[in-house]
Amino acid sequence: MTGEAGRRALVFDLLETYCARKGYRLTAGDDHGHAGLVESPSGRRWFFKGTRFDLNTLGATEIATDKAYAATFLKAAGLAVPEGRLVFARDLREHRQPPQDLLDFAEQHGLPLYVKPNCGREGRDVVRVDTLHALQDTLLTLAKNNDQLLVQPEIRGQELRIVVLDGEVLCAIERRPPQITGDGLRSIATLIGADARLEAADPRLHIELSQRDLTLEAIPAPGQTVTLLPVVNLSAGGTARIVTGSLAPDLAALARKAAQALALRYAAVDLILPDAAGAEADAIVLEVNAAPGLGNLARQGSEESAAVHQIYDRVFEAMFAG
Repeated sequence: MTGEAGRRALVFDLLETYCARKGYRLTAGDDHGHAGLVESPSGRRWFFKGTRFDLNTLGATEIATDKAYAATFLKAAGLAVPEGRLVFARDLREHRQPPQDLLDFAEQHGLPLYVKPNCGREGRDVVRVDTLHALQDTLLTLAKNNDQLLVQPEIRGQELRIVVLDGEVLCAIERRPPQITGDGLRSIATLIGADARLEAADPRLHIELSQRDLTLEAIPAPGQTVTLLPVVNLSAGGTARIVTGSLAPDLAALARKAAQALALRYAAVDLILPDAAGAEADAIVLEVNAAPGLGNLARQGSEESAAVHQIYDRVFEAMFAG
């Protein structure tokens, strides 16, 4: 059973309102609504768990969840994706060092590199490394809890998440990593403690700060921005800004094509616009999420909350009409 203990699921709250309006019966799978069943007056039944609805097929969802497979099919569809090397945990456990093809990959692309679980979610266990020693240590650490790891070069740029439903863009947000701004008085640890969205216990925090020659005790100068983690996920303390109205048509088309390439009716397509290339055509598809969570976006503010409510209303209509 999954879900954040003690917090009522946003999806369940919205489904409860929707079902009451439509005359459907909603049954919770647990006290917090992290899973459930919807039944229509005619007896049709739809299950959901978290944000996984009866919209996408099982096969398409499984492919999207596997980052390496997804990249293969996205690339075959003519979409730009990051280069990457898949590493199997069993090989790391047996040999205690990275395989030679990965070392060749690191030499070819240079450092920093990103190491992430091939089937991970919400940015968990994503680590940025800037030395070969850190790469080896990170691989061995993550191999303890993950069967497959993906290593990719760092791509700096503007990151976007575009939510698509049946070929229509419902929302686009610009995402930024967790950051703090110095005031010349308080330490990084104190600034983190003052922000409820940030988690000082995240072990990646120490890695990221050390790569920037900083510690938790360091006092940033007034106005100095310090990036805390190598991810933009809102669940990790990142921030978002809705940019749907200004989204370039080419980027909207790219998001639709990515969802279609993986046969997903409903998806969040993560793109990056590299700093080194200003043309929209150079956007790269980082990954495609078949069950995007929107709860953290809704908690960003009133505009974001309203957008999330509208998205789920459209999702529910599509699910129950299909």
